[in-house]
Amino acid sequence: MAEEAGSLEERKVKTLSLVRGEEAKPPPGAPIQKFMVWPYLLAIEFLAAVICTIGLLIFSVLRNAPLKELANPDMTPNPSKAPWYLVGLQELLLHMDPFLAALLLPGLAFALLAIIPYIDFETKESGRWFASPNGVKITIFSAVYTTLILVAFILVDSQIGGVPGTAGGLRQLLKTWGVPDIVGSWILPVAIMLGLSALLILIVRLRWQANLREIVIALFTGFVVVYFLTALVGFLFRGPNQALFLPWDMPHGYDPLSEF
Repeated sequence: MAEEAGSLEERKVKTLSLVRGEEAKPPPGAPIQKFMVWPYLLAIEFLAAVICTIGLLIFSVLRNAPLKELANPDMTPNPSKAPWYLVGLQELLLHMDPFLAALLLPGLAFALLAIIPYIDFETKESGRWFASPNGVKITIFSAVYTTLILVAFILVDSQIGGVPGTAGGLRQLLKTWGVPDIVGSWILPVAIMLGLSALLILIVRLRWQANLREIVIALFTGFVVVYFLTALVGFLFRGPNQALFLPWDMPHGYDPLSEF
């Protein structure tokens, strides 16, 4: 009992010493790699800031801002597109309920990103790109998987039911069959997203015996691909009435690149 009490007190002292700010010593024989914040880190950050500033300056000289005439509340441009950072959300609005697309999904996505550090306690390979040799393969597979499925969904939803080329065809088709709108605007999109995410997790688990961190990599890759791909589709391929067109085949002389 005395030895147990002594070891307990010893553990308390060690814990308190870490809280007070004493440096935790690595195990004997472990390699020690330390880099000073100055000049190593700050020099890299300063160089990155300079490169970004020069890039923005050159771009602003070569390309004028697409400023147009004053807004007319009696005449809405067709198409009317959101800023580039919200075009992806505008694309989602075409396929599901507005509350789900514009509020619930983005809020849930950012909440999941915020809790990653609280569910991944593994310290091994922390701070390294892709975390493991399988991380690169999982990232590539997840990117291709998400791209193919998202493109297929957008094309199918734009060609089935309603007016060909416009989004929301699945909802319109279900309505013509007498199905309540909540099925097409809520239940079906949520089921597709959850089902395909679960399928992605299952594939990487079976194919690469992925651990928790590698599963997070797969899901994060899917999130990034969805964000940029929906923005790309909304920016380049949505024309008048938010219908799908090739960028060089837009009707009424509309040029999506003119808004770039």
